[in-house]
Amino acid sequence: MINQLFNKINLQKIFFFFTLFILDNTLFGQIKIHTNESYELANIILAITPYGKSDPWEVYKNTIYYQDVIAYFDKYSNHPLISKVNYSRESWDKYLSFRTDSYGYEFDSSGTLRKTKDFYTIKGINEFEENIDLINDFIKVSGFREFYNNHSSYYDHIIATYQKSQMVPEILQFLKEEFKIEKVNGFTIVISPLVNRMNCQVSIDNIPTSFITLPTYIFDLDKNRQASQYDIAKELHMLFTEIDHEFVNPTTEKFKLICNKSFNPQKWDLGSGYENYTNATFNEYMTWAIYDLFVYKYFPQEADDIVRNWHLQNESRKFFASTLFGSQLKNLYDTKQETERIIDLYPKLLEWCQNIQDDLSLPYVINTNITFDKITLSFSEEMSEDTQLDAYINIKTDSTVSKLVSLDKIYWSNNGKLLSFQNPFDYSCDNELYFNATWKTKIVLKSSKGIHLTPYTKIEYKKE
Repeated sequence: MINQLFNKINLQKIFFFFTLFILDNTLFGQIKIHTNESYELANIILAITPYGKSDPWEVYKNTIYYQDVIAYFDKYSNHPLISKVNYSRESWDKYLSFRTDSYGYEFDSSGTLRKTKDFYTIKGINEFEENIDLINDFIKVSGFREFYNNHSSYYDHIIATYQKSQMVPEILQFLKEEFKIEKVNGFTIVISPLVNRMNCQVSIDNIPTSFITLPTYIFDLDKNRQASQYDIAKELHMLFTEIDHEFVNPTTEKFKLICNKSFNPQKWDLGSGYENYTNATFNEYMTWAIYDLFVYKYFPQEADDIVRNWHLQNESRKFFASTLFGSQLKNLYDTKQETERIIDLYPKLLEWCQNIQDDLSLPYVINTNITFDKITLSFSEEMSEDTQLDAYINIKTDSTVSKLVSLDKIYWSNNGKLLSFQNPFDYSCDNELYFNATWKTKIVLKSSKGIHLTPYTKIEYKKE
């Protein structure tokens, strides 16, 4: 089905974009973006497990390709391998290990998978290796290789579209200049149309190799539609923040004495898990903040909204001062000397971190008072007294109505610790009001220090 559809694609255009990409890559060494047969096999196997079918986020299902996968392979869902690899959200590490470790295998002349690359995604977890006999049996029973070969034109289309939209040469040129690196020796990006979450990057033969989630607009089957500048800038984030780790992490290592002295992860991280590893929290803050600079350079019209929302996303990961950190790096970058680059700003940025980290605090709502015509919120600290605010509301009638609402009759008191506004609730049903809703609200509630209220802070009314 999908192969017939993509035979209609203008392959000359795909070849042009592919050739242009390779020519650009001569500046950076070998940059490889590709699908991989054993990696696609792993993703297909996971997609037909009960977990893969039922979880809304793990496998990307909104494509004709996914329909083809299910139509072809569902008849083999009783194969003993499928129950062995039926993971869960709680066993995400095994899922990720199975999926990514598959890349270390290739088919030999007899059509049997053999391990050819010595790497493991997560030390001590070897799910793919432990199930290799069942995997090889599944390959033969299902006719996987025929399915994969029959979809080669679709994979080529996905690669070409991704290469065109993801600005990899521009990203690498930007990072090379900002970190004063003469040459990037290599970079590999492995893609699958089925991956819907959990980006992963490992070093294979000393080459950074990223297993990434594709932007959803890549799968738009209307070939006449072009991705908007907003979509491209927004979706670049996943790839950019993987690639720039290869620049940020070794640079932080060069400044490790200053970083260890100036940046206390316990004061910047509310429990992401990164705080337990040397410099990992700082590197997460830094990679996301550098993305801001790239977006402001290449997408100035779209940058404000996109940057705000990605910082809200990062704050939901427990990096609660992400916006504040990003703003400071941008201020330093905008006022730097002409010859200075990001690498030169490390000492100034770390000095700022040391000076303000003892005063960092996450604002939160300590009390809510709801009357018929007014809602009053009490905050843990002084807030920025913005006169325009919005929120995202769910009105839970028979069919829930969700919409963005502008708040009216805003009144601040008690030095910004009290906020009242006109009650927007529908008293005929239950209501939920969300502040700082990522990709939904346009105005953020933040403290006077510039730290956002926790994303998706909820005020709730239940009809009695």
